Amino acid sequence: MALDANVFCDCVERNRLKIPHPYPRLLYIAPNGSPEIRSKDPRKIGDHDDWMNRPPCRHEQMILARCSVGNAGFVSWLHDELLAGATARLCPTLLKKVLYSGSHCGDYLAVRHVQRLADELDRLGQLHPTALAVAPQERLHMMASLRRLGRVTAAALKVDKPIAF
Repeated sequence: MALDANVFCDCVERNRLKIPHPYPRLLYIAPNGSPEIRSKDPRKIGDHDDWMNRPPCRHEQMILARCSVGNAGFVSWLHDELLAGATARLCPTLLKKVLYSGSHCGDYLAVRHVQRLADELDRLGQLHPTALAVAPQERLHMMASLRRLGRVTAAALKVDKPIAF
């Protein structure tokens, strides 16, 4: 199990599709930012899934940006390390809405929280290396994971979309 962060593209909203949706009137954007279909008909759901897999725009699975934050053990360790130090006050959104579980999936970080996360990741990136009370090798892994999450956060801000987990 791992914690992955995804930002769906805005190609549906901006009408930049190479392949039209088979049921455009049933297509909507879910709260996590993904294109979904309002139907319980298995055939229509299958057609929607096939459409997503083609892909209908230049983004595979309609995902603009993605990263693996880390496996469940790493995310738990990262949460505990950030919570234990003086860094906890610098990153409440990261701790409470992203790193609270190493395997939460199916949820998302709403757009209104994405800017807060970006600010927190910037503050953590500016810390002096000794501010994090971990071994140098562990610090490298920690900061690399936070940089990956920062790139996904920047993509979410660019298109004004949530981050899905």
